[in-house]
Amino acid sequence: MSISVLRKKIPLLYIFLSAILGSLITFGAIKIIDKNGSEANAVDTNTTANSYNIRRLSGYKYIRPLVYAEPVSESEKYAGLKADMMNYTDSQKRAGWLTSASVYLRDFNKADWIAINPEEQYDPGSLLKVGVLITYLRMAETNPTLLNSEVVYHGRPGFRYPVEHYRSDTVKEGQKYTVRELLRYMITCSDNHATLYLENYMDTTLFKKEFTDLGMSEPHFQNHNYQVNVKEYSSIMKALYNAGYLSIPASEYATSLLTESKFREGLVKELPASVKVAHKFGEAGNPVSHELHESGIIYIDKNPYLLTVMTRGTDWDKLSEIISHISKMAYDKMNSASLQKVNAATPD
Repeated sequence: MSISVLRKKIPLLYIFLSAILGSLITFGAIKIIDKNGSEANAVDTNTTANSYNIRRLSGYKYIRPLVYAEPVSESEKYAGLKADMMNYTDSQKRAGWLTSASVYLRDFNKADWIAINPEEQYDPGSLLKVGVLITYLRMAETNPTLLNSEVVYHGRPGFRYPVEHYRSDTVKEGQKYTVRELLRYMITCSDNHATLYLENYMDTTLFKKEFTDLGMSEPHFQNHNYQVNVKEYSSIMKALYNAGYLSIPASEYATSLLTESKFREGLVKELPASVKVAHKFGEAGNPVSHELHESGIIYIDKNPYLLTVMTRGTDWDKLSEIISHISKMAYDKMNSASLQKVNAATPD
């Protein structure tokens, strides 16, 4: 633009109309929510009429790190999938296998999402182990040698570890491990012995702050009734994928570790073996009522997405089947959308 054009006088009416337009844009702002739940208005530079939930971390002087952003309203694009999932879970309830189920699905390209029964509260069980992993990676930011530190594992004599329906490898008494190896046992094998050892030495203040930072209530180790809903827990996986809470290398390490999970009875069971999934399951409940949950990032070309499923019922294996079937329903829809994007990008 030439200097002469910049120097042209702008009519008073144009200035007046511009001021009105600016006010209207500001009025149609998006919603910003910080970790304390306070709200402020900011202009949505993409769509002035849409409303978004944006979670940022407070407590810094000059920055407000972004954890995630997504539309306030569910996407109509996945309304058919949501209806199919609800029909399926209703059928499982009528059959007596399911007493409650909640689902949260979000694609990472456009932040479109749907949720089924999102307010229902569940005992997260071993899903909290991802929180322990994040805490140790935060601790390693100030102590770079932490993960490679060696310890000798000793269990707690007389301690009654939680009963596990889905068991895998576990650490051995008196054997030497690095902290990194203990984290691997905790995540890939969901090993309660490694987890308890790590919990004894982690920064509990950081652990609790992590949950409040991400919009959940503060967990207490003495409170065995701590509960979360499907949308709340999903914020942990969103933060990992977006590298919005840990550094990029730490987020990459955490998600890569989650792809090595040995639990194959839920989200990944009916998916093609070639599909990478960063996932963690959790089980809870009592002899009468069981809870089985799983949350994972499913990596498919052009359309990576997050799926969290929480279930309550009477049979462990039936609950795992329900999770795997819901995962297959989501995959079929998301993969179809991914293939459409690939075809659209391929020249004739």
